[in-house]
Amino acid sequence: MASSKTPVDRFIQGTNAADLQTMLDAFAQGAEVFDDGKSFKGDALRMFCERGIIDHNGRMKLVEKVDRDDGRIFRHVMMEGDFASEFGIHDAFDLFLLGTVKNDKIEYLEMGDVDPRKPTMRTVYAASGNPTDPLSSIRVHKRNLPKPREGWVRVKMEAVGLNFHDIFTLRGMGIHEIRYPMILGNEGAGVLDNGTEVAIYPNLGDPDFKGDETVDPKRHGTLAEYVVVPKRNAVPRPQGLDAKDAAVMGIAWLTAYRMMFRKANLRPGQTALVQGSSGGVTTALIQLGSAAGFRIWSTGRTENKRELARRLGAESTFEPLAQLPYLVDAVFDTSGAATISHSLACVKPGGIVVSCGIHSEGGSTEMKIDLLHLFADQISLTGVYTGTREEFVDLLNFVTAKGIKPHIGKVLPLEKADEGLKDIWTGQTKGKVIITI
Repeated sequence: MASSKTPVDRFIQGTNAADLQTMLDAFAQGAEVFDDGKSFKGDALRMFCERGIIDHNGRMKLVEKVDRDDGRIFRHVMMEGDFASEFGIHDAFDLFLLGTVKNDKIEYLEMGDVDPRKPTMRTVYAASGNPTDPLSSIRVHKRNLPKPREGWVRVKMEAVGLNFHDIFTLRGMGIHEIRYPMILGNEGAGVLDNGTEVAIYPNLGDPDFKGDETVDPKRHGTLAEYVVVPKRNAVPRPQGLDAKDAAVMGIAWLTAYRMMFRKANLRPGQTALVQGSSGGVTTALIQLGSAAGFRIWSTGRTENKRELARRLGAESTFEPLAQLPYLVDAVFDTSGAATISHSLACVKPGGIVVSCGIHSEGGSTEMKIDLLHLFADQISLTGVYTGTREEFVDLLNFVTAKGIKPHIGKVLPLEKADEGLKDIWTGQTKGKVIITI
């Protein structure tokens, strides 16, 4: 006699009993589970049940059950388990199961933290942090549409710039603990519900946070059809600044702006070395510096990269770690351990080295520096992490007033965001990568 429980309920029962066979018996031969943007069939389905659920002590507490008119079975449960170390999930979370059943067996089961009864949108997010294979954590899948709360506005996104910061998120690297799943993207441009065209100030954190917002830990992402942001983060775009150009301003260009104008405090005619020539921050530094009247030098691993730097305004270019004709007033370093010693060696006494990243291969945060050289020559070494809203507004106005056209290396649709992230991870960019939505 057939069980009075649906196969979805038997799957839940097997989960709570840590009974692998009961879980697998709920599925038809050739069944598919679609979870967190990934498909599992056959042996992969067995591994999903065993390693993904049982080995994490997964337990499901029923919240709501509906046997739908279309024949599909819906269950809302609260999922508990040991998911913190691998997935960055510390608390019980909503899990929604929607099963297609035939002959008392599950043929297709969609599960995840997206409620299928509510409106959804397309997104690109990090499912977890993977230090060695970050690209495996990318998911291009729907999530529930956000609703604005008091003091916040909804933005229909048009374009989003990718950054190395997205790689940090995919690797699980952050000053503060990252909670997954996390929508990727930090910058972008779009339109408010009232039609206002805006650029997103990237530090999307707590609107009540006091102090320098660049260190607020509660930031979130923009790589989605819609985002909800504090009103102050939706900055009206100056006339003439289109969505693609505005989309690159928030991270790379704002970081470059602060490095050059707030930290280095250069004067027109002074010389600065940019360590790199084709990344988002380095191309921004070259374009901003040349527009401001600085003498910009840069390094590049290939002649093509060095030629790009010259086209963007660099006066001279050099191979990496090359000896310069003379010492410079400032060095802008985005690579970290691979170049920081060279950067310190290239700056004149009393000069400054401004660092904003660890983009060199391996992403090491450890380095050795010559402290005697540092203090004897009174060199300043400082770091930058994006910028303030005031600086963001000044940047937009500066770019518009100078007629700067930000260099964009590649434009991709949202569904191909993984291709752009791969370019960043493997160092194949030739300027900013833009995702259009």
